[in-house]
Amino acid sequence: MSYLKRKTGRNSQIDSLPNYTAAGSYCFFSQCIELNDLEKKDLLAFTDTSKSIDENHQAILKFGPLLNHEVKHWYDAHSTLWGLRFLSDIYHCRNDLYEAEKSGISTELPHFYRQLELFDKVQYIKFPKYYSTANPKANTSAPWKYNYSAGIMFNKYGKPTDRNIFFTRFANNNGELIARVPFSLCSLLESSAVAQELNAKVRVIGLIEDPVYRKIESNKLLKEMMADLYNENLVEYSVVAHKISNSFTISDALEAYNIAAKLTRLILNLPDDIIMSLKPKDMLNANFEHFIAPYENALKYVDHGAIFSLLVDSLHSEYQLKGVQVTSDNLEQLLAESFKKHLNLTLLEVFERSKEELKKICSPVGFDLDKEHIDSLFEVGIKLHNDFGLIGSHYINLDESLVPDFVLGDGSFVSQQGESQEDFENRYFQLTGYFDYLSDFSKACIV
Repeated sequence: MSYLKRKTGRNSQIDSLPNYTAAGSYCFFSQCIELNDLEKKDLLAFTDTSKSIDENHQAILKFGPLLNHEVKHWYDAHSTLWGLRFLSDIYHCRNDLYEAEKSGISTELPHFYRQLELFDKVQYIKFPKYYSTANPKANTSAPWKYNYSAGIMFNKYGKPTDRNIFFTRFANNNGELIARVPFSLCSLLESSAVAQELNAKVRVIGLIEDPVYRKIESNKLLKEMMADLYNENLVEYSVVAHKISNSFTISDALEAYNIAAKLTRLILNLPDDIIMSLKPKDMLNANFEHFIAPYENALKYVDHGAIFSLLVDSLHSEYQLKGVQVTSDNLEQLLAESFKKHLNLTLLEVFERSKEELKKICSPVGFDLDKEHIDSLFEVGIKLHNDFGLIGSHYINLDESLVPDFVLGDGSFVSQQGESQEDFENRYFQLTGYFDYLSDFSKACIV
C-alpha cells in the first residue's frame, strides 16, 4: 500500500489510469508521484556523489529509472495539449461542484452533465476489462503470432454504437489465443514512460567502466525487456511497442519504444479539428481496406489509440512497404511529408494550431478555488509545451530538467520547487476525494 493511501485512506490507483507497476505511480487526476518501493536511504544512495558509477550503479538503477518512468507521466500530463486540457477540465468541473455545494440544494444544475463527461474521459483512458482477454496457459512460445481487428463499443444501455475499438490478437505457435488487447490512451502513455525508463537504464549502464559489470547489466536489461514484452499480463501496456516492431520490422525493443514515445507526444498535441481531418482512405493501402470505415468512425470520437494505429498503418503503407525503413531518427521527417501530403499542413503549422488551442485552455481561471496553483500550472505548461515541441525527443534528461515533487514509500517528501508536503498531500486528498464523488455521481445517473 502506498504512503498516501495509508495516510489518507484514499486510493490513487484509479482503475482506468495507467498502472504498469506497483513500485511507483503517477496519478493523472491528483498529479501526485509516489515511489512506493523506495525509501529515504535509497534516495541518499542514489545521490551519493562520493562513489563512482561502478561502485554505485546498483543504487542508481534501483532509483533513477523508476523516477524517470513516473516523471515522464507528469511531463505528458503537463506539457501536451491533451494533458493540460484534461487538467483544465478537472479543475473547472471541481469548481462547478464547489460553487453548487455553496449555493444549496435549490441551485439549478444545467451544467452538471460535465461532471459525468469528466468521469467518462477518465474511463476512456484505459478501456474496461471487458475489452481485454488474457489466456496465460497459451503463453508457451515467443515471439507471438499476431493479427489486428476492430470491434464496436457498447453504450451505457448495452446497445452497440458506431464507435470502433482496435485490437491486437496475440497467439502462440499453435494458434491459441494468448491475449486480445485494445490500443488505448493508457497504452500510449505507458509506452512513453517505458521509453523514458529504458533509456535511463541504458544511460547508466553505458557509464559503467568495468566491461564485466557493464555486460552483466546489459544482458540483464535485455532479458527484462523481453520478459515484459511477452508477459500476457502486461501486454495492454506493451501493445504499442509490439505494433511498431511488427509494422516496421524492428527487432530492437528500445527503438520501438523510442518511436512510440515520439508518436505519443505528437498524438497528445494534435488539435481535435486536425485529428478529424485525417482521411484513412487516402492514407492506407489496399491491405487495410476493411479498417477504413472503423478508423473514420473512431476519429469522430478523437480516439487516441485509434489515431496511433492509423498513423502506424499509414507509415507502413507509404514508407515501410516501399523500402523506406521507419526509424526514430527519420520519423519526424516522414510524418512531415505525410501531413503535408494529406492535410496540406507543415508540422510547424500543426504546432502553431496546437499552441493557439493551448492558449485558450490555459488562460487564467475566473474562479478563486486553487486559482494561484492552477494559473501557475498553466503558465508552466505553456512553456513546457513550447520547449518540448510537437514531437520532441523520446527521452527527457532529468539532469537538465525540472523534477516534479514526489513522495517515497516511507513518507519522505522531495520538492525541487519548495512546495510543502502538506500542500502536496492536501491536493492528493482533495482531488482523489473529488474523483470518488464523480464515481458515485456516475452511479446515480440511472434514469
